[in-house]
Amino acid sequence: MSKETASMREIQHNRQLILQALNKNTTNFSNYSKISESLKEGNLKLTINPMTDEFLFQDSKNHTVCINPTKRTLNEKPIDELLLKADIDNKADKEYVIEKVQEEHDRADATYATKEHTHPELADKTYVDNKMSSEVTRADKEYSKKTHTHTIANITNLQETLNRKSDVGHTHSISEITDLNVSLEKKADKTYVNSELEEKVDKGLMASG
Repeated sequence: MSKETASMREIQHNRQLILQALNKNTTNFSNYSKISESLKEGNLKLTINPMTDEFLFQDSKNHTVCINPTKRTLNEKPIDELLLKADIDNKADKEYVIEKVQEEHDRADATYATKEHTHPELADKTYVDNKMSSEVTRADKEYSKKTHTHTIANITNLQETLNRKSDVGHTHSISEITDLNVSLEKKADKTYVNSELEEKVDKGLMASG
């Protein structure tokens, strides 16, 4: 393998490292954060110098980032340092973690009920038991039981009222009812009534004829 080929591979590898540093989104070199925004917007200009193997990112406001894969530099700073710095910058420090944990604790306390949380407006078991017992006692006093009965003597004037009533099978003959037969003899029977009606109708028809 020629030295030239090896050098080209090394340059290619260095380019990959530089792009890796860019993707880490580090801000410890000049204008990178502004170049990063321009890269997202798609209005970034790339210039390559074939003599030095440097390539230059430049946006419309002349914010620039210079990369040299041969020297393993980005804005003349070593790539390895940038990668390490980016890794460190992306890690959360202890104070940040403690603060975030406390925020979550506070949010949880405000949002969710604790194990000991109660609702004073809800009746407890003792109250319910006492209320049920008092209702059962009241019902026993106010309402008769299913097997509850009364004799005739227990009900005021019931026997006297029953004495004035006839038995279920009680009947009377015509002779037992005063003047009933006389009253019936004064009434016209069914045959007489029908005969009288027919006679009046016949006379009416003859007169009209």
